[in-house]
Amino acid sequence: GKRLRYYQEVAANRAVEAIANGRDRLLLVMATGTGKTYVAFQIIWRLWKARAKKRILFLADRNILVDQTMTNDFKPFGSAMTKIQKRQVNKSYEIYLSLYQAVTGNEEEKNIYRQFSPEFFDLVVIDECHRGSAAADSAWREILEYFSSATQIGLTATPKETKEVSNIDYFGDPIYTYSLRQGIDDGFLAPYKVVR
Repeated sequence: GKRLRYYQEVAANRAVEAIANGRDRLLLVMATGTGKTYVAFQIIWRLWKARAKKRILFLADRNILVDQTMTNDFKPFGSAMTKIQKRQVNKSYEIYLSLYQAVTGNEEEKNIYRQFSPEFFDLVVIDECHRGSAAADSAWREILEYFSSATQIGLTATPKETKEVSNIDYFGDPIYTYSLRQGIDDGFLAPYKVVR
């Protein structure tokens, strides 16, 4: 029942269109506070309802991001959704939310994501993808490479591009960018003043 802002609609439409055209790595760059998680919900909901993507993994790196997502934006998924926790895997759901730390570990037996087959998920969405998945040798990247047959969408406000770390190398150029400046100009974000 929540109405999409124009840029959220554009972002969701571009992502769904890119996936329909066969693209399997996507990057959305949207300023903090512009509703990346709600856009992720819109994309997942459309693909899931159309049965184009049947099993989805949403990865984040902070518990509060997973919990807020479940109780707010992803609430319409209801009983089809679960949170992977206590290092337990139940394969009877369709929408999975997890901290990447909850599915990885230093020893091989702690990498519980391997309890899923590599083809289990059709879609993997990585929230704040600049944090972990940008580095080629990260635990995040191990998960993404394990589920490499799935369509993967990276969400970030601040993509990382250095000699060692790159979101664009992995996901490709952003399919949509909504900047802080644009958000302020449109009146969706508050202007700020830097105090030194």
